[in-house]
Amino acid sequence: MGVTNINANIAAGSVKPDGEKKTMADEKKEHDIELEQSYVDERSITICSVNRLSLFRKANIKVLGNRKETIGSSIESCKRIASNTEEVKAYFPALLGISDTNPDFVTRVKAWLSNIRVVLSSTDLVLDTTFLYNRKADYLTIKAKEEAIEKKYENMPHNNISALKKLVKQKYDEIAALEASKYKYGVPRNVEEYLLYRHCLHYSDVAKDMALINSSSAYRFYIKDEYKEKLKESRLLKEKQKAIASYSDVCGNSSKFDSVFIQICVYDNHNITEYSLRTQEDKENIMLNFVMSEPAKFNKICNDANLATKSIIEKLIARGELIRSEYNQQISSPDGTFIGSNMNEAVAYFSNPDNSNFVEALKNKLKFF
Repeated sequence: MGVTNINANIAAGSVKPDGEKKTMADEKKEHDIELEQSYVDERSITICSVNRLSLFRKANIKVLGNRKETIGSSIESCKRIASNTEEVKAYFPALLGISDTNPDFVTRVKAWLSNIRVVLSSTDLVLDTTFLYNRKADYLTIKAKEEAIEKKYENMPHNNISALKKLVKQKYDEIAALEASKYKYGVPRNVEEYLLYRHCLHYSDVAKDMALINSSSAYRFYIKDEYKEKLKESRLLKEKQKAIASYSDVCGNSSKFDSVFIQICVYDNHNITEYSLRTQEDKENIMLNFVMSEPAKFNKICNDANLATKSIIEKLIARGELIRSEYNQQISSPDGTFIGSNMNEAVAYFSNPDNSNFVEALKNKLKFF
């Protein structure tokens, strides 16, 4: 091995300075040492003004200037942050300049939280949320929990504002709870800006998802998290890549194509009977548009072990051989035979050997569909 190659391998960490190859034990030891070292998680978030300008202000913008919006205090935020006693003791002494044993400490903390006031006009508010961890192992633990929350809520229904609001609240309550636990593992680089970020997580005037901005005039601000947006874009790209590959496979399998297409019709609330009469080219275009707009859902449909059975049931419902209740998910036959309270129960019914004769009779009717 040449000197250049040895030096390169030493730099890469695969060879010891004396030229010997590292053993698994050596690598584990280095890994364990690295986990015990401090770690800086560089982050920032941006609070943007929704900036709804009235027609009068737009017409007189040169005279009146940009509208100023103020992030003020919040009873909910004050209550939530102040109630975490150990976190308060960890952050506020340095911020207030007094010890947590001072008789006025709690009063001063509540006064600080109750008098938050930040004015935004033409510029966005960028907050440094960088966190200094005592150990890299703790950072990795928090990061894994954060990614689990993001994954849990990555497919929120943006076409249903009511459901979206509920899920966004649940998501950010979980994020806020995770942030509230980080004091155990380190300290923010900028305590004041980090606490302003925490305040915005509980501040009702701040939309936590951009899809909510126009759903209510109460939203005056929204959070733009560059780090999470990059993670989201990365996950979306991977989902699209998988979906495009699956789309190619599906197009080469007429039976699976039909099953997937039926599920897309169900998801988009299309009339199955009408859409089944479309040309193959139309169907492929409809499916391709779905791949690009809903890649995660497309992948989930393609990987569903019960895809074929679900699509058969949906066809039977479309033809009237089975009936789905107008006001719930219950499925039955026209003569009142109970199939299931929902699609999963209906699949179980179709998979039960005891029902095979009835199920086969229904399937035979589809040959004329």
